[in-house]
Amino acid sequence: VIPPPVIHIESYSEDSISFSLRMTTNIKVSGYVVNIYWTFDTHRQEKRTLIIEGEKSIQKVANLTAHTPYEISAWAKTELGDSPLSFVHVVTSGTRPASPSLKAKAINQTAVECSWTGPKNVVYGIFYATSFLELYRSPHNTTTTSHNITVIVQRDEQYLFLV
Repeated sequence: VIPPPVIHIESYSEDSISFSLRMTTNIKVSGYVVNIYWTFDTHRQEKRTLIIEGEKSIQKVANLTAHTPYEISAWAKTELGDSPLSFVHVVTSGTRPASPSLKAKAINQTAVECSWTGPKNVVYGIFYATSFLELYRSPHNTTTTSHNITVIVQRDEQYLFLV
């Protein structure tokens, strides 16, 4: 039986998490697959996937958000097949940034001007969809470092926007 890998949180800060991966077996490991999950607002779960080569590994994941819960899951690729998943949870330190205040204004039938308030020198994600279900499962999205963007939409539809 292949055991799950051990994920150990080495350190964390406001915007990063460092963790190590190792196996408690003599089975040859060729690498790991790691998923990092977090919830954006209460509508959108996001994921970042890392493919890591080699037996032992220390990884640092940066560009995270302060005071946000993250779930890290990993499995090992071995000579006998894939291991079961293992999980750890960690909350980054610091104070979570305030949610931006979004205003969306239709320019014409296919363009919407979105503008918001918030800190400078950060990346904003703009998510939009025609229903809450679509906003949660598979929204249209784009990113920008500015405080406004014009989004092209389909005519004759109503949209929900989230920044």
